[in-house]
Amino acid sequence: MFTGQFDVISNKATWLSKVVEAVDEAGDQIDFTPASDITVTIKDMDGCVRTTATLANSKVILTSPAPAGLQWQFEVTDLSSLCAGTYRLGVKITMSGFVTDLIDGTIAVAEGN
Repeated sequence: MFTGQFDVISNKATWLSKVVEAVDEAGDQIDFTPASDITVTIKDMDGCVRTTATLANSKVILTSPAPAGLQWQFEVTDLSSLCAGTYRLGVKITMSGFVTDLIDGTIAVAEGN
């Protein structure tokens, strides 16, 4: 699981994340294509969910060619309610019946123009 500061984003702009890739113990890239669910959440520091991206709402994108990584996109309408500050960012993946926390970190939101 990745922990730490993930990114700095604006609350007045669309955010397309960097591509996230993961490797297993053997050093092989993990293919996220078989995932049945991928959820990205931005929460207040007290744990209240502010916005969510998922495979189901098409805000989580699997990259190609295989093995697929993933990235997500939040629109201005998703981020405009966030005040400038630090939030928790989490990515949870369900694959082959296992639920895994891929990212549990923080994200800084800046007041945009």
